[in-house]
Amino acid sequence: MKHSVLITGAGGFVGKYLCRYLRTLPDNFNIAGIDLHDDMAGTYDSFYTDDLQDAGYVKNIIEEVKPRYVIHLAGTFGTEDTQQIFRVNVFSMMTLLDAILTVAPDVVFITAGSAAEYGSIDQENLPVTEENPCNPVTPYGLSKYLATTISQHYCRVHHLCTMIVRPFQLIGKSVTDRLAPGAFVKRLLEAKQAGISEIQVGNLESSRDFLDVQDAVRAIWMLCEKPKPGEIFNLCSGKPVKMRDLLDLMIQVLGIQITPRTKQNFLRGNADVSVIYGSYEKIKNHCGWEPETPLEEGIERMFDL
Repeated sequence: MKHSVLITGAGGFVGKYLCRYLRTLPDNFNIAGIDLHDDMAGTYDSFYTDDLQDAGYVKNIIEEVKPRYVIHLAGTFGTEDTQQIFRVNVFSMMTLLDAILTVAPDVVFITAGSAAEYGSIDQENLPVTEENPCNPVTPYGLSKYLATTISQHYCRVHHLCTMIVRPFQLIGKSVTDRLAPGAFVKRLLEAKQAGISEIQVGNLESSRDFLDVQDAVRAIWMLCEKPKPGEIFNLCSGKPVKMRDLLDLMIQVLGIQITPRTKQNFLRGNADVSVIYGSYEKIKNHCGWEPETPLEEGIERMFDL
């Protein structure tokens, strides 16, 4: 039987890679996508332009696609509109889960949370595990934490097979420049083309856990194949990397001479967690996943080298 996979946020960074990954598998899936924009429609077997807030329309999509797997990647961040963040990241997921509950209660459902749910972590609690209490410090992190709680509620109360993945900072070609790794790539390429010897940056002393997006989508699919309802899984490398070291490695990979200059209005103040990195032991023990892509190789892919 040909199973259907429904991906929300289908035209986004992770959605694109997930669709490509599924095409490499021996199973011949029917892959359906939902997104606000249809520029990726040609890569899917069916595509729907929707913001997931129209309950009737979402229900019709679920009825039409009849998915075996729903991978919910749609979301928003990096906006000052807090109400929009909660509408997209929280209420849209409730609309989707209600439709699944009504039409297709046997699906395997995975939603993308975020390491931002953890917030500021004491050094003695690193690497952070899924058991660590969440204390988000941004509206985005709070919205993702609420979405996680809702997903677990639908599992506990309505017996849906829901799971949550918490990606740490994902890297890969076409990662958004609203995140530091993507911004570094953009500014370095612009500087190289213009022959400029310096770029402006924010805080280079904070440390993050970077994971290649291709490792992340492989993890998501392994969980689809071996679900564990109601559970949260970190997707991470398990290693902290200072932003300065990431930028230095990018400059080295490009083979250019660039001096970074800190710009005050790029700093995030109290919203900037100084150090966070995760443990992937839980997902490794559950389904055997672990990261495979070295950081330097991931950076080379970002520059298409």
